Amino acid sequence: MKSWPNNTQRIVKELNENLKIDHNNWHKLKSNKNIRAAELISSALCQLIIGNNTKDSIAYLEESIKWLKGINVDTPCPDRKSPL
Repeated sequence: MKSWPNNTQRIVKELNENLKIDHNNWHKLKSNKNIRAAELISSALCQLIIGNNTKDSIAYLEESIKWLKGINVDTPCPDRKSPL
């Protein structure tokens, strides 16, 4: 088992925080295949480096490949305009 330096773990966490789609942007970005793939790839890095979890890391990477290939698709939500 490889023990990663704390600095590497911190960088991976920061990358994951920067790439994940937050609830404010979910409806706008959920159909962007590059953003979805990047989010999954950073999750795979977290699982591998922080969690030492190869099984979940592989699952995230396989899912990211499906997004990049266009196998996974999602439609954007319609704009929601407040009636007020």
